[in-house]
Amino acid sequence: MAMSNYEKSKFRFSETFNNSDGKTSGSGFIGVITGLTTVLAVLLILAGWWVGKENVLEMFDNVLQLGLLSAALLGVRKLTGVLTNNRKTTSIEGESEK
Repeated sequence: MAMSNYEKSKFRFSETFNNSDGKTSGSGFIGVITGLTTVLAVLLILAGWWVGKENVLEMFDNVLQLGLLSAALLGVRKLTGVLTNNRKTTSIEGESEK
């Protein structure tokens, strides 16, 4: 399994903000912060629902949209990393053919 290869001592929280080339990603940073905010908001909404507050479902709809924004920002970070790596690999291979 993949979890058997996980080494806790090698994990760095700051690396969640980095691109594949090691640079800090703006969309990754905002995506992680937005995701953490979404988790906190969902917990607060669940507590409000349990207590019996009104308009909880409307607030949950807005928080769901915030979570989707977080996922999109993190996806953009991964997509741009893949595209830049493919571009670098293609240009390096093209130079070696000359």
